[in-house]
Amino acid sequence: MADPVLNPSLDEAAIAAAYAGHGRVHIPDILTAESAARVHRCLAQETQFSLVTRGPDGYLRLRPDIALTPEREAALMRDAHARARDGFHFVYDNQPMSNDGEAYPDPSHPLAAVTRFLNGGAFLAFARRVTGAPDIALVEAQATRYRPGHFLTAHDDRHDRHRRIAAYVLNMTPDWRPDWGGALLFQDRPGHIAEGYIPAFNALNIFRVPQTHWVEAVAPYAGAARLSITGWLRGR
Repeated sequence: MADPVLNPSLDEAAIAAAYAGHGRVHIPDILTAESAARVHRCLAQETQFSLVTRGPDGYLRLRPDIALTPEREAALMRDAHARARDGFHFVYDNQPMSNDGEAYPDPSHPLAAVTRFLNGGAFLAFARRVTGAPDIALVEAQATRYRPGHFLTAHDDRHDRHRRIAAYVLNMTPDWRPDWGGALLFQDRPGHIAEGYIPAFNALNIFRVPQTHWVEAVAPYAGAARLSITGWLRGR
């Protein structure tokens, strides 16, 4: 797979102005059409996802070779929904790509090209210009898939060790209905949703850290999975 390519028609000045004004920006048509189609095929057909959630000791990722029975997955979802009532929680499918800017472990997999693109000169330079943060040095990335019932509760992405300058979501979900849920939502004061981005195709969301946000639960009647690549733009 060839590395993805940024859309050469992007209006970077307007994008940077929107980010500077609101601390977040939605960028449609971020990649060339050919690149976007190839990344979507990678996520939809060629990526082995595993379910991730929070266990008693923190982050829990099931082994890729573990196939949950419908009864076991239903029980896991009931437990996740119950835990979410009391604080931060999540459940969705993922495939780690790069923790500290390193290459994807399987160089023959299409995700290797996406990882190389995200930590390549063109994308890093674009991210620095849009955010006004010249110290962005690397991109942390994971492929994600939200199926019906999956969610990520409110948090602000603060981290004790990693210098997270901004978070991002590279959306790769075509033909999504707003009432299927899965929107990325932002709160600027209690009781008020300031803004939200529904799942989209070939669109990049970037938002400053820290900032309260969450992914609303995907509806049980959703007709597709929410596909994206997410992570952080980090300094050293």
